[in-house]
Amino acid sequence: MGRNKNGETGRDRWIVNNFWDRQCQKSHLRSVFGRDSIRRRKYMAGYLLGLLIIGICVLITQPLIANSLPQPTLSKESQSQPKKLPKVVFFGSSSTVGFGTTRGDRRWTTLLSRYLGWEEINEGLSGSTVSNALREKELASVPSGLERWRTNVLSRKPDRVIILYGVNDAFRRINLGTATQPGTYSGDLTKMLTGMAQEFQPRQLIVSTPQPNQATLDRRQDYDRILQATTSQIGGYFIDAGKEAFPPSDLADYSADGLHLNNLGHAVFASYLANKMVDLGLEAAPPQAQGGNSSPDRVQPLPGGFFYIDLHHPLTFGRVRSIEAKWLAPGRARIAIVRPDGRGGYEAIYQTAIFYVTPGTARIEVPNWWVLDDDRLAVWTEGNCLSGYQLPPHSNGHLAIAQGNTIRDIPASRGHLAPPALAIRTIP
Repeated sequence: MGRNKNGETGRDRWIVNNFWDRQCQKSHLRSVFGRDSIRRRKYMAGYLLGLLIIGICVLITQPLIANSLPQPTLSKESQSQPKKLPKVVFFGSSSTVGFGTTRGDRRWTTLLSRYLGWEEINEGLSGSTVSNALREKELASVPSGLERWRTNVLSRKPDRVIILYGVNDAFRRINLGTATQPGTYSGDLTKMLTGMAQEFQPRQLIVSTPQPNQATLDRRQDYDRILQATTSQIGGYFIDAGKEAFPPSDLADYSADGLHLNNLGHAVFASYLANKMVDLGLEAAPPQAQGGNSSPDRVQPLPGGFFYIDLHHPLTFGRVRSIEAKWLAPGRARIAIVRPDGRGGYEAIYQTAIFYVTPGTARIEVPNWWVLDDDRLAVWTEGNCLSGYQLPPHSNGHLAIAQGNTIRDIPASRGHLAPPALAIRTIP
């Protein structure tokens, strides 16, 4: 066997090379299965353990993260919680309680809250005066507004306060006094309103002169003047309802006893205040109410002496500014709006004065009456002057009631269904 210059034979070189090949293979195997492999397995085990821990943390924290993120807006149909209504405290005496109405839901505070979407908190107290003057003379007298405003108003945490106080002070001729004189109307009113202004934003306070009434017409001027000046000092809103709600000439129709309002008076008062809230920028204006029949070309006179209620075309929520009627002959009439009373009958909410009519289509202006869905137009006629038209057989077009010229609450048992419909409707 030949040798190289180093004296190695071919076999010797094969043995050496084969030895190093085996050593390299062993080294490679050690790198895979030896200590290096152990380190890698430890690293892989730690890596997998870390992933497991991260996964568990994600599962635990996912609900917390989801709750902290902004939630999508739900549609009206899917919202389970009702919208929170503004809380409004009505603070006053018997007129705030609703004295003079036949039911609690006819009082002005309840009607106003329904029109404007408020949560009503009625804190009226019959016989209460603003001033403490009577408490010093009469042991059994009713607590005054000055005494009870913290308990009956502040504790309620309202969004707004509407104050209708002072009619009893004027009725009992409480000493006017001065703003710094305790035990007088001016002094106690100043203390009460100043205290409220310290607890509320002044613009949360709405102060109104008492309702129009016959009993205090000869003495209320100075009381109303002091009320306006004191409200101005605290920066509150002032409403002169005693002069503006309706003219003194209407007191006979709207008064229950000369001092308190009746059902119609409370309704008109609520509508007036709702309009004032819009005028003052405190509430948005409502839509124009729609409803009533459209008069076709062919019409016929409706029998006179009846009070007709349009059952076929109810009104929609909003304000009624004017009403259109079609008259076929001279006569007298009165326009009204009635509301279902929940007992199968109707209640008169508003009415115009009696007016004369002449043939033709006429527009009757009304003082921005607020109405609710399902209220109805109604009209009383003297003589066969109002036009109507035939509805399909068995149609409940309207309720005709022999009523005379005074509109009162109307039980269903007093009326009968009649076939003709009314040619009368609301218009912008």
